[in-house]
Amino acid sequence: MLRLTDYQEKALESLRTYLRACERTQDADDAFYQTTRLLWGQGIPYRSIKEPSELADIPYVCLRLPTGGGKTLLACHAVGVANKEYLKKDHSLVLWLVPSNAIKDQTYKALNNQSHHYRQALESLVGAVTVKDIGGALELPTGDLLGSTGIIVSTLQAFRVEDKDGRKVYESSGYL
Repeated sequence: MLRLTDYQEKALESLRTYLRACERTQDADDAFYQTTRLLWGQGIPYRSIKEPSELADIPYVCLRLPTGGGKTLLACHAVGVANKEYLKKDHSLVLWLVPSNAIKDQTYKALNNQSHHYRQALESLVGAVTVKDIGGALELPTGDLLGSTGIIVSTLQAFRVEDKDGRKVYESSGYL
């Protein structure tokens, strides 16, 4: 399995610190201000999700890394950090959003490959993993997720449409 670089470890520690503060304060905004003040000496204002309003209380953060900085590997580790530090669960359901169809296909293939270091990192942190694309997730029985972390790989564009007719992501499903 690939080892994380120092800056990846620091990014995960920042995430861990923030999620612990969220747990402690029960306030994503206050936790963000406290964490940035602790880490950088100044509290930075938090930008919460405005729409839909039911997501407003869920912690929302962005870990910024340089091009070629190992974002996918870091994301694999971030799933484990979020499960442990915030959700307090062994397993979760993850919506893994990527910027393009090419990256979606590449990520989906890697996460489904048992011998790929991304998949190995995930399994070492969260145990069993089930990976699907949007179409596959719509046909996934909920029982299949009971003993594993489910990862749905999609693009941001799949959700950013005015006309939702015919879009797989908005298709009704009796499974999920």
